[in-house]
Amino acid sequence: MNFLQSSQTTHSKRNLAVTGVMLVIFLYAVDATIVSTSMPTIVARLGGLELYSWVFSIYMLTSALTTPLFGKLADLFSHRGLMLIGIGIFVLGSTLCGAAQSMEMLVFFRAIQGLGGGAIYALAFIVVGVLFPPEQRAKMQGIISSIWGISSILGPLAGGLIVEHTSWRWVFFVNLPITAISIGLIIVGLKEERAERHTPKLDLLGGATLLVSLLLMFYALAHSAHDRQPFNRELLSILALSLVVLVVFYFIERRAEEPIIPLDLFPLKLYRTSTIVSTLAAMGVFGAISYLPLYLQGVLGMSASGAGMILLLLSLGWTAGSLIAGHGIDRLGYRSVAAAGMACMAVGFGIFVMTGEPLALFLVLVASLLIGVGMGMANLTTLVSAQSAVPIRRIGVATSTLMLFRTFGGAFCISLMGTVLLNHMQQGLAKVGGGLSATLRDKIANPQNLLEPATRALIPQEILPKLIDLLADSIWYAFLTAFALMILGCVVSLAMGAYTPANTPRPDEKPSQ
Repeated sequence: MNFLQSSQTTHSKRNLAVTGVMLVIFLYAVDATIVSTSMPTIVARLGGLELYSWVFSIYMLTSALTTPLFGKLADLFSHRGLMLIGIGIFVLGSTLCGAAQSMEMLVFFRAIQGLGGGAIYALAFIVVGVLFPPEQRAKMQGIISSIWGISSILGPLAGGLIVEHTSWRWVFFVNLPITAISIGLIIVGLKEERAERHTPKLDLLGGATLLVSLLLMFYALAHSAHDRQPFNRELLSILALSLVVLVVFYFIERRAEEPIIPLDLFPLKLYRTSTIVSTLAAMGVFGAISYLPLYLQGVLGMSASGAGMILLLLSLGWTAGSLIAGHGIDRLGYRSVAAAGMACMAVGFGIFVMTGEPLALFLVLVASLLIGVGMGMANLTTLVSAQSAVPIRRIGVATSTLMLFRTFGGAFCISLMGTVLLNHMQQGLAKVGGGLSATLRDKIANPQNLLEPATRALIPQEILPKLIDLLADSIWYAFLTAFALMILGCVVSLAMGAYTPANTPRPDEKPSQ
């Protein structure tokens, strides 16, 4: 088994390795925004509008699937070798996406790209978590996390410039030279001490079972968030089947010699509370990112670009929160910083639910900024505390498991808020939609369609204000759901330890354990 020994790695080489890691994280983070800006052009060239959303969904899904797998492998094999494999898969997927001749091909190749993306996302934080001692880890993870804010600015800008001045295919081909640089930096800078090896018994059955369970679960959650009947028999059957497979996975993991997700991590109080807080924080920020544009455009009447600027402010808040936490954890400890972060998110959603009337733009800006800052603080704090709470040899699997819970939390909250919104919307349509045709009423039952000018043109002027009020009321209930989850996060965060990264006791440091 290989372990990184920071004491035996020169300062300059370590900086090279971290720079390479930052580059691949930047590529992973910028990929979503640069592709979203380019998608209208891509659809115009390739067709396949009905597959538009799957270009994003399949990437998120396959990224989630590989995160726990590579996290576990990082505890068994070379970090550098696994990082290079992940980058290689990402490059292969990017190359194939750039060469795609149809939307079906693009969706399939995005799945491959997502496999590599999930690997490099998990491994980047794992490498930094092991490369730096506890007293430096928080600041470095904060710098790594701040890259998300930078990508939220550069991604749309780069996507627009590429499709305007060159072919859309360069949206994907641009990854190639950057990954080539990162590969060179990682090869030169990331050196590992050769330790005594043993042949691990990989948990292939557990890995396959987890993949099947997550595939079914994410498919059901993704569809339920936008389905007019989120509790239909088909989706409930798929979700029930995923839970059955997950139970099977649990019993497999109990007996596996090298489990994909070691169950003995969760009795560790700091790790358990960090995972719960991290999951709840992800619920809040993904819920805001998904439904805040609907509120801004559908209720306040803002343009798509205006809504995008609000989300940009949220992303910048995320970056600021990460940097604040990176410095604050060493002084104040996990509990104080995490609780402050969750409180910011709770206040942010509280602003949306404090009144039934549409908010003034200033309050929307304040709420969005608070949600972003809170997420940055809670996200970084839980990552560092989770890495510090487990034995060094398990940092890989502990990090990837935390990330998996974050992804699941985000997908679950999007589905939950969507279900609340759609149900309330459908109930209201039965009262105010009497003057609409059955076809138009069915279409408006999905509130996203209210943003289409062509759909609004078909709605009688005397009914349109009532529908906007109904949409505002429906979103209010969705935000109230998120607010309740953030309050729960505040309570759970108080159970985190007051330790700092420098004085957190590890289980393997205690003979009794």
